[in-house]
Amino acid sequence: MVYEEGLSPLIKQRLAGIGEVSPEEKDRIEKIEKLDSLLKDFYKGELDVLQLWEILKEYEEQGKQFLLREASEKLKKSFKWKGLPIKFHESDSGELSLEFNEEQEEEDLVIELNDASFDEVIKQYPLMVVDCWAEWCAPCKMVAPVIEELASDYRGRITFGKLNVDFNRTVPSRFGVSSIPTLLIFKNGQLVDQKVGAMPKQQLETELIKHL
Repeated sequence: MVYEEGLSPLIKQRLAGIGEVSPEEKDRIEKIEKLDSLLKDFYKGELDVLQLWEILKEYEEQGKQFLLREASEKLKKSFKWKGLPIKFHESDSGELSLEFNEEQEEEDLVIELNDASFDEVIKQYPLMVVDCWAEWCAPCKMVAPVIEELASDYRGRITFGKLNVDFNRTVPSRFGVSSIPTLLIFKNGQLVDQKVGAMPKQQLETELIKHL
């Protein structure tokens, strides 16, 4: 394939089966791959929201609408979307623009965790439930609203967190997480229970209040 030399495995996978590509198309795909990498850093907490804003604002100023749209679609599917101060606005012509909402919304009831922060965070709460999940996991998406509801119902009594297993491998390996969704239940920093699979709210609530 023309221009294939030097491409990353991800780009090669995206190009598989579509034949020869132009230098312009190759450049476009490489920019999208770079954006994917930046978003992964953002999800992992290695890139803060102001840094992401500056990058996206550059895209807007440079007229890179395809990157803004890609970022908008991927952020909307992520756990970071709720409360994100970066807002995307679409004009009648379909062009996206950005706004940074400095008025912070109410703090999320569900804490986003990563391998680096995990041990420190779970020690801070008497009872913490950690949802091990991933973007591609359909049952995880069924559990997500249940977690949100329980986090609201039991605010101050049970703390909920989410850990994306695609970006954080150490903690799931340590606790033997082999399928998702898996809920890890910690009391005073110690693992006391595990629940595997999607559960309806009433069933999960019954299991969790045993530990109060």
